[in-house]
Amino acid sequence: MDVPDVLLAGVKAGPWLVERELGRGGMGSVYAVVHEEIGKRAALKVVHRRLLAPGFNCDRMLLEAKVVNQVGHPNIVDIFETGKLTDGRPYIVMERLEGQPLSARADESKILPDQVIAILLQICDALIASHAAGVIHRDLKLDNVFLVDNADDPNTPKVKLLDWGIAKVIDHESGRSTVRNTIEGQLVGTPQYLSPEQARGADVSPQSDVYSLGVMAYELFLEQLPFEAETSAEIMAMHLRAVPPPPREMWPDIPPHLEHLILAMLAKSPDQRPSMLEVARSLESVRSELDRRRKAPGLVTTFPPVIIPPRATRLGSAAGLAPTDFAPPDGRKRWQYVAGALALLASCLLFLLSRASDSRAASAATVSGPGYVRTDTSLAQELAAQPPIVKPIADTVAIELPIIDDDPPPLVARPAPVAKPHRKAPATPRRVTKIDPDGTIDVYR
Repeated sequence: MDVPDVLLAGVKAGPWLVERELGRGGMGSVYAVVHEEIGKRAALKVVHRRLLAPGFNCDRMLLEAKVVNQVGHPNIVDIFETGKLTDGRPYIVMERLEGQPLSARADESKILPDQVIAILLQICDALIASHAAGVIHRDLKLDNVFLVDNADDPNTPKVKLLDWGIAKVIDHESGRSTVRNTIEGQLVGTPQYLSPEQARGADVSPQSDVYSLGVMAYELFLEQLPFEAETSAEIMAMHLRAVPPPPREMWPDIPPHLEHLILAMLAKSPDQRPSMLEVARSLESVRSELDRRRKAPGLVTTFPPVIIPPRATRLGSAAGLAPTDFAPPDGRKRWQYVAGALALLASCLLFLLSRASDSRAASAATVSGPGYVRTDTSLAQELAAQPPIVKPIADTVAIELPIIDDDPPPLVARPAPVAKPHRKAPATPRRVTKIDPDGTIDVYR
C-alpha cells in the first residue's frame, strides 16, 4: 500500500514512527518521529509526492546529509540517517530542535543589536567551517536559521543553520563543483536574499554566502529588507543594479563600522566583499563599540524605529540599556543653548553696568559738598582711572568638545528618529514574494 502524501501519526519510515507534523513547505514536510526500538526522538524531512516526476533529482536530498556531515559543526543541524519511503520518496532524519525559526523571532518583536550580533557570529562560525570544507550554502535566509532554546541564557539562543539541500560542494584543487545537481547557469536560491551572481545564474563562491548574510544583517538590524518590490524579477534586478538605502537613514546612530560592514557585504562584485572571517572580526569590533557606548556616561544611542506611545520619544541604547522616556536635545543644539544663555547673561550684565554708570555720573554731577561741584571732565577721568569691572565678551565663543582618541571615531548622539511602526510594512508582506511556494527556487530539481 502506498504511503499517503501527508504522513499520519503511526506511519513508519524505516525504524522511525511518525508522531506529528512539525512544519510544511512548498517542497517537503518535517515530522516529529521516534525510533521504535530505542526511543530516540528526532525530526524526519520528506519531499512531497507531487515532486516524484521525471527529472526529479533524488540525490539532491541525500546531498544535504552528506554536506552536513562533511562540515560537522555544532551550529549546523545534525543529520544522522537517510532512507526512502515505500513510494520512493527520499527522507532524512535529523536532530529534533526545540525553539523557533529566526524569521518568527524577528516578527515577534525587536531583536536588540547585541543579540543580533550574537546570532550572526554563530552563523559566521558555521559558514567559516563550511567554506573551509568547500561547501557553499546558497540559500541563507532568516527561515533557514533555527534558534534553539537556551535554558542557561534565554537572551542568547543557540543557532542551528538548516536546509543544505541546494548547497554546492567545491573541489579546493580544481575550484569546480564535485556534485552536479543543477544545470549550469540554473538559478537557485531565494529572490530576496540572492547574490547578484546567483541572479545572473553565474558561478557562486563563498562570497555569495557573504552577500546573503549581508541581506540578513540588514534585515535584522534595520527591520526591513534592503530591496523590496512586487515581483521576484524586480527584486533580482535590484540585487543586480540598485544601491540599498544607507543604514543610517533607519538607524541614525548606527556605528560607522557596522554600516560600512553591511554595505561592503552587499557589494555587487564578489571581489569587493569581505571574507566570512573578516565579517566575524568586524562584528566583534562592533560589539566592543556598542559595549563602550553602554558604559560611556552621557552618550545616548537610539535604536532603529520601534513602536512608541505618543507624546514621548523613547530611546534605548544599542547595547541594551534600559530605555528613557524622553530624548535629550542633540549635542550640538545643547551647546547652542549654552552659548545663547551666556550671551543673554552678558547682555544683562552690560545693561546693569550701563545703568550703574549713568547713576554714578548723575550723582557726581550734583553738589557733593559745600562749594564743590563735579564736572563731566573730572567724572570721565575718574571712571577711566578705575579698573574695568567686567571683561569684554568676545563675539564668538569657542567651545572645545572632548575628543576620544579611539577606533572607531567617537559618535555624537542624534535625535531619536520619528516614530514608525515596529516593522516597516513593505509593498507586499515580508518573505512572500516567491517563485516556488516556499520561496526557494529549484530546491530538489
